[in-house]
Amino acid sequence: MVASMLKTLAKLHFITPRGLFRLVRCFMREGITLMAIVRFAASYYKDDCALVFRRQRKTYLELYEFSRRVAIVLQDEYGIKQRSNVGVVCKNNIVSSAVLIALSRLGANIRLLNTDLSMQKLTEMLSQGEFDLVIYDEEMANRCLPSVLPCKGVSTEQLSNYLNINTLTGEKILSDRQDAASEENGADGKLSKVWRGGSFSVLTGGSSGKFKEASRSSSIAQFLPPLYALLNNIRIQDNESVLIALPFYHGFGLSTFIVSLAMGKKICLMNHFDANEALATIVEERVEALPVVPAMLSRLLQIESASDGLQSVKSIICGGDRLDKNLVETAQKMANVQLYNLYGTSEAGFFLLATHEDLLRFDDATIGKPICGVNCEVRDVNNEGVGVLWVKTNWAMIGRKNIWQSTGDLVARNSEGFFFFKGRNDKMVVCGGENVYPENVEQVLNAHPSIVNSLVYAVADVQFGQVLHAQVEKTNDSSLTEEEILQWVRPQLSRAEIPHKIVFGEIKMLSTGKKQPF
Repeated sequence: MVASMLKTLAKLHFITPRGLFRLVRCFMREGITLMAIVRFAASYYKDDCALVFRRQRKTYLELYEFSRRVAIVLQDEYGIKQRSNVGVVCKNNIVSSAVLIALSRLGANIRLLNTDLSMQKLTEMLSQGEFDLVIYDEEMANRCLPSVLPCKGVSTEQLSNYLNINTLTGEKILSDRQDAASEENGADGKLSKVWRGGSFSVLTGGSSGKFKEASRSSSIAQFLPPLYALLNNIRIQDNESVLIALPFYHGFGLSTFIVSLAMGKKICLMNHFDANEALATIVEERVEALPVVPAMLSRLLQIESASDGLQSVKSIICGGDRLDKNLVETAQKMANVQLYNLYGTSEAGFFLLATHEDLLRFDDATIGKPICGVNCEVRDVNNEGVGVLWVKTNWAMIGRKNIWQSTGDLVARNSEGFFFFKGRNDKMVVCGGENVYPENVEQVLNAHPSIVNSLVYAVADVQFGQVLHAQVEKTNDSSLTEEEILQWVRPQLSRAEIPHKIVFGEIKMLSTGKKQPF
């Protein structure tokens, strides 16, 4: 195993003598930043495609040069420097990718703000957050930003005007390109020296609507265990291209973006998830790795041509939400791919992994086993063996490294050390004096062959205090009725868990791919 891993790292140029020399040199020139990663990739893959967005492309050399120009504008025109606090309210595209790389190079603390936030919530955060600058898409400004920002702001369109480029694609860059030779000779003294990039912050709690910030520093050592798991268990290095439909402000989307850059992969970007558009991109770009949340995968598999369209995909990597066994089996039948499940939290990071074989061998889809370097405990276990999952990792958010923290998830652990998700501790509902968990009801509903997805929620009731209702999304060809669903669930659920009302319709998703709460 060790020999195989060393071989993989050598193939990626990370531990060869020449690769180590270049890597250290990149860190010396650019600091421990995303810019250094892109510069390193450009030294080996300069003419290879780095980003694809709406059929526009950038090679790794073009992305590096473009990102440096953006950094110069942010430094010289907007005064961004080390430890500046910058909010980013942008969707995925080539310019927003360059903005993240540029801000990292300047040492700024990057706060990725959720584009699903309301105008009231964003205004509140901007007023209290001590931001030095907010960078936004004008589309977002019109939808969720106040007309008068409480801090300095600049749109990606305004940044683009400085560089004479198309806002989304980054095309038509100024013609005075620096070539590789000048970069190697160090002719890049326009940017201030930094030793390390600032922190990255994402918002947690999107499903509940109660957002909190989770920040991580720009450190290499703390991310080695998760990277080792991705290389050793999933072998992401064998995939040449990846589709990122998850937004950058989603921890899963951001980490996929960074890892893909480090390996010189072709990254196909989507600024919102549409199943048909995603499948068309997969076919056209021959995408091999597909990181998604389960709701996205479910929508993809509903497309009639999905089985043929997914032929190029080697790995489907699920994360960010519960993965039901029914979806695992559907994916297995339709596409000859390896399916993986990554489990983690924004606060603790990724720390459980289930391989394709793990997902198929149990009656319920497991959320996996701990990866190397993780400590997990199940506390407050009830008579059924279900308790709250606690975790301690070295790559947790700032302030929580190597500290036990509750995930808030209810799990069971079998004799082999695999964990199984049973619900959220904070979503317990008291129905007629009984404690019930909506997620458990959703799992039963989703096991029905004619149900694509479900959303179970509590409503007030005069007799029972609260009861459960369910929204069900059926397969395209289904004539399933409410009574047929109730007949299906009655043998599997307690009386308090059975939904009092079932409605049919497509379940709305947040941009992260999670179900939009009621």
